[in-house]
Amino acid sequence: MNKTLRLIRHAKSSWQEPMLHDIDRPLKPKGVRRAQALAKQLGTLPDTYIFTSPAKRALDTARILHTQCNMTKPIEIIQALYTFDAHDLLDCLHLLPDECNDVTVVGHNPALTTLINHLSTVQFDNIVTSGYIELQLTVPQWHKLTTNTVSLRQVLFRPEQ
Repeated sequence: MNKTLRLIRHAKSSWQEPMLHDIDRPLKPKGVRRAQALAKQLGTLPDTYIFTSPAKRALDTARILHTQCNMTKPIEIIQALYTFDAHDLLDCLHLLPDECNDVTVVGHNPALTTLINHLSTVQFDNIVTSGYIELQLTVPQWHKLTTNTVSLRQVLFRPEQ
């Protein structure tokens, strides 16, 4: 069975309080608007499983998508998604439950950009905040995800506001 992997970089975060720990940084108002615009473009996604980094900016992005895309599965926070390393991100994807055939992951750069560039024949300089990449996978199990099992289906980098 084919799988769908939707990779989303969290929306734009605020640096208004420079003393906050990285994991605690919230979204900027512009980030909220961009996440809402992305959700509007994506439409209804009731069958997707949504996994997110525990970082506030990622979790807030996931909550916006969850609500506006009418996702019925609960948001699952995975500590290992708070990574900036593509190998760690791929290791995390390999551990996803095999019954999840449609997955949305909200995470961070540079891990997302490096992972996409590793998996896909299309190369990107940078996955922007609120950037969306949809991949079609020809694997029945997540641990079999490799470079030759992926095709690029959709890219959204500047959601309409």
